[in-house]
Amino acid sequence: MLKTQIMKMSELKRATYATSFAVGVALVWLYVCIFRVSNATTLVVLISAAILTVFSIISTSKLRYALLLFLAAALLVFMFIRQEGSTIFIFSVAARFAVYGLLIAFFGTLLSQATQRMYLDMQRIASEREEALSMSRQWLARLNALLGVISAINTKNHLREIFTESLVEARKVFNADSGLIYSVNRETGKMTVVSSFGYSPEVLKKMEEKGIGNTAYCLACQRMGTVAVDNLATDEKCRNLSKVNTGSCICLPIVSGDNLWGALHLRRRFTDAFTPEGIQLAQAMTYQFALAMQRASLFDQINLLAISDPLTGLFNYRKLSRDLEREFVRSRRYQHRFSFVMADIDHFKKFNDTHGHQAGDAVLRGVAQAMEKGRREVDRVYRYGGEEFSVILPETSLSEARNVAEKIRKSVESLVVKAENGDVSLKVSISMGVASFPLDGDSPEKLIGAADEALYAAKEAGRNRTITHAETKNG
Repeated sequence: MLKTQIMKMSELKRATYATSFAVGVALVWLYVCIFRVSNATTLVVLISAAILTVFSIISTSKLRYALLLFLAAALLVFMFIRQEGSTIFIFSVAARFAVYGLLIAFFGTLLSQATQRMYLDMQRIASEREEALSMSRQWLARLNALLGVISAINTKNHLREIFTESLVEARKVFNADSGLIYSVNRETGKMTVVSSFGYSPEVLKKMEEKGIGNTAYCLACQRMGTVAVDNLATDEKCRNLSKVNTGSCICLPIVSGDNLWGALHLRRRFTDAFTPEGIQLAQAMTYQFALAMQRASLFDQINLLAISDPLTGLFNYRKLSRDLEREFVRSRRYQHRFSFVMADIDHFKKFNDTHGHQAGDAVLRGVAQAMEKGRREVDRVYRYGGEEFSVILPETSLSEARNVAEKIRKSVESLVVKAENGDVSLKVSISMGVASFPLDGDSPEKLIGAADEALYAAKEAGRNRTITHAETKNG
C-alpha cells in the first residue's frame, strides 16, 4: 500500500512539473496573443483565457475543446465588430488564442487526471485504513472481553462458582438471549444444568424430567468440538434443542486435555448471529473456562486431602476441630442441643501384634465403613487418631445420641474383616462414650473430655458397649 502511494505521488509530481512548464509557455504565448491589440481586446482575451484555464483544470470533459472553439469564435466576432485591424490580423490573434487554449486544455487535463487518480487512491487507502481500524477495534474489544472473562473466573476457586460466572461473562460478551452451562459427570455422562438464563424454571424442570441432559444427546460433547446452528428452524441440531425452532445458537464443549468438564450453549433470536470470529472468541473463552475448572478441581482435591484421613477416607482431626467449633457457635446461637461420641476399637493392639499391621489397617477401614453405614444422614464420622473415632450428632439429645451410638456399635459388631491374605476372618467390636451439649460441657475441650471419660468407663465395664457421661456420674 505504501509503495503504491509513493508511485502515485511521483506520478502527480511529474504531471505537476509538466503542467507548470506548459503554463509558463502558455503565458508567454498569451503575451504573443495580445501583442499590438487594443485594451478592450486584451481584456476579452485575458477573461477567455482565465475561463478556459479554470475549466481545463477542474474537469477532464471534452467539452473544454468546445468551450475553446466558442471563446475563439467570440473573440473573432468581438474583433470584427471593433474593427481591430485587417482580417488577417484578426484571424492571427484568434489562431494564437486557439494555440494557447490547446496548451492549457491538454496539460491542465493531465494535471487534473493525475490529481483525480491521486484523490481516488487516497480515498481508497483511507477507506482501507478505516476498515483495518474498525477490525482492530473489534479484535481489541474481543481481547478485552476475553481478559475480562479470565479476570472474573480466576478469582473463583469452586467449580459451581466458576460455571455460574462463566455463563454470566459469556452472556455479556455475545449479548445472548438465552443460554445454559452444563457440568458433566465423566463417569455417567449425565449433564446437569448448573446455571442458565432466558429459560423458565418450568422448562428446565421438563428438560431434567425427560433426561435430555446427557452427553449422548449433545453433538458438541460427542464430537468434542464446536457445533454452530445458523438456523434452528431448518439446520441439523441435537436432541437437546429439538423444541427450539427460532434463531441461531452455538454449543461448545468445555475441555482441558481429555477431560470434559461441561458444555456451554448460547442462543440468539436472529439467524446467522454468530460469526466465525465470534465462534473463535467463544472457543477461547471455553478454553479459559476449562483451565479454571481444572484448577478449581485440583483446589477441591487438595482441600479434601487436607481434611481427610488417607487410610479410612473419613474426615480427620483437623476437620473435626473445625466442625466442632462451628457446631458450638450454631447451637449456642439457636439454643439447640447436640451430642458427641468417642469410639475406640477393642483390643486393637492385639490385632496388630497377632496378625500384623496390614490386618490392623484392614480393621480400621472396615470399622470406618461400618460406622458410616450405621450413622444417620445428618451425622458426621471422623477418625480421631490411631484406633479412635468420633461422631458429631447435630440437634440430638443425649438419649437419642445413645440410640444412634448403639446402632453404630451393633453395625461394627456384625462386621467380619478379611485380612490382606484372605485366610483370616477377624471379628471386631468397639466401645463408645457419649456426651451432650450443654449438659456435659460448654466448650469443645470439655465435651471431648466428657465423651472420653464415658469411653474409658465403657472399656472398664468390659468393652463392646455404649456408656453416656451422665451414666458415669450416676455410677
